[in-house]
Amino acid sequence: MKRLIGALAALALMCGALSASAEDIVLEGRSLEELYGLRERLERQITALEQADDGVTVDAGTYQVGRDIPAGDYVVTENQDAMFASVMVRESADEASALVSHDLVNGQCVIRLREGTWVTLNEVVAVPIAQAAPISDGIVPEGSYLVGSQLPAGRYAVTPVEGAPLASYSIYDGILGTDAQLLKFEVLRESAEIILIDGEYIELSGSRLAIDPED
Repeated sequence: MKRLIGALAALALMCGALSASAEDIVLEGRSLEELYGLRERLERQITALEQADDGVTVDAGTYQVGRDIPAGDYVVTENQDAMFASVMVRESADEASALVSHDLVNGQCVIRLREGTWVTLNEVVAVPIAQAAPISDGIVPEGSYLVGSQLPAGRYAVTPVEGAPLASYSIYDGILGTDAQLLKFEVLRESAEIILIDGEYIELSGSRLAIDPED
């Protein structure tokens, strides 16, 4: 109980620090589950900002999250001339341990690394998402992007890449490493218009995005 009270007090202090902003956080009437969720979001944002200040860069290798590298959301980018760029997460260092996720990296992806897990980066480099430069204009190449962090929400034209054997895009309600659900998948034969909202995660395969000039 003392730990719970202390956690809530810390959350209240953090929220109090934010109350001077244009968007106040109201604690009264919230359930314990909602308060825990708020605390997790605040701690994740604080960690991301701290990592950005420190200039964290994680090269290819195997790491224990929380000991070797901080937990948090990372942008993972494939190395130039990579042949098999990937990111694999296991429950422990034992290669026979349960596989949490194993994803090929085409251009880039965004993943949440949770404390206590082990991550293997192959032919890629990872940086905290707060360090990644946002894309505000121009063409967005093949890869996977978080809307609201890397891409602004809005209207986009998604277009097949010339010569690609198959062009498609997928939209999820969250990034890798979360319980994200597929919202939409479409194979492209010609350009199409889509609308992306904050928090969505889009994967481009054989396709690219352009911000709609009329948006």
